[in-house]
Amino acid sequence: MSNSTRSLLESSYDIGPCDSTQTSSIADQLKAVTDREMCMVDYRNCSVLQCMTCNTVFGDSLGICGEVQSLQSIVCLNVTEDVRVNEKLEMSLKGKLASSTYQVLHCAGCHRAVGLVLHSTPEHLSALRNLFLLRKELINCYMLRSGTCVNASKINFKHRLMDKNINELKQFLEAQLKQVKILEGMMEKLSTHNVN
Repeated sequence: MSNSTRSLLESSYDIGPCDSTQTSSIADQLKAVTDREMCMVDYRNCSVLQCMTCNTVFGDSLGICGEVQSLQSIVCLNVTEDVRVNEKLEMSLKGKLASSTYQVLHCAGCHRAVGLVLHSTPEHLSALRNLFLLRKELINCYMLRSGTCVNASKINFKHRLMDKNINELKQFLEAQLKQVKILEGMMEKLSTHNVN
């Protein structure tokens, strides 16, 4: 998932029926839906993830999907290109990552190991496969609203509430379904009009 696709619609859209003379109106309605989507995120409440040693930017809070307290890591969907993934695949035989294979993540600025990406894991870690795990004690969070830096180990990265996201997704999909039905109706009218 990209950085620009983090938020979904918070309200449903009621788009009434139309006829073939309202084609531009449909385009305007689709644009309005897209414009509302873009305005949903209050970036002042976001934070930027930085290397504690050299301040290289690793990502932002929009890419965070929670934390793993047992591994003291932030779980990210995506990171910047300044987080380098080591090509060598490593394996852990003991500890919290026992029976897991992973690649180490390095900071492009100071070359320090800052986390890992799990590939094959035991069942209890399977939800973390192919996600970026950044070690909290090595990350600073620059808080955009206050302009301060806080060590990530002092912040609780709660899991996002799935019920709210699912409801927002449902509303978004319902709005898209209405658009498809409108377009199908227009196509039907145009095809019957052309036949006559």
